[in-house]
Amino acid sequence: MTSLAGRPRRERMAVMRELAAAGVAVVPLPATDLHLGGRSDTRAVRRGVAPVRELWEAGVVTATASNNIRNAFTPYGTGDLLDIALLLAQTGHLSGPADLRRVLRMVTYDAARVVGIAENYGVRVGAAADLVVLDTDRYDDIVLDRPERTHVIKAGRVVARTTRTRQLVNAPAA
Repeated sequence: MTSLAGRPRRERMAVMRELAAAGVAVVPLPATDLHLGGRSDTRAVRRGVAPVRELWEAGVVTATASNNIRNAFTPYGTGDLLDIALLLAQTGHLSGPADLRRVLRMVTYDAARVVGIAENYGVRVGAAADLVVLDTDRYDDIVLDRPERTHVIKAGRVVARTTRTRQLVNAPAA
C-alpha cells in the first residue's frame, strides 16, 4: 500500500476497486510508513502514506494501526491508536468533522471488523467489556483534542486509571 500512493491515479483506482471487490481490507501504518518511506529518494522524497480517502471512495475497508513501537521500523510512539489516528489525519489530508469521525472509526469499529471481532464489539449489551474511557463528551473532537484516557477496562475489570490535576494559578479576577 505504501507504493500505491506513488502510482498514477488511474492505476491506483483500478487496484483499489479490485481490493474492494475481493474484500481485502487495508491497514495503513502511518508512523512506520513515514519513517521508512523514500529513504533512497534524492529529491521529491516520497512518504508512502496510503491514499486513505481514495480507499474509502473505492469502498475498501480500512483501519489504521502501528505494527511496531520503538524499534528500527518505528522508533517513535507509544502504541496509542488515537495518536496514530491523528497522525493519519494530518498526513492523509483528512480534515473536517466527517473525515475525523471516519478516522476515529478506523481505530475502533473498522479495526474490530478487520481483525474479526466486530460481532462482539461496541458499547452495548452482550459486547466484550474491553474499552478505554476518555475524558470528553464531544465525540467529534476526540481525534483533535487528544482527551485523557481515564480508564482502561479489560474483561470488565479496570486495569489502568489515569488522573490529572490542573490548577489555574493567579487567575485574573472576574
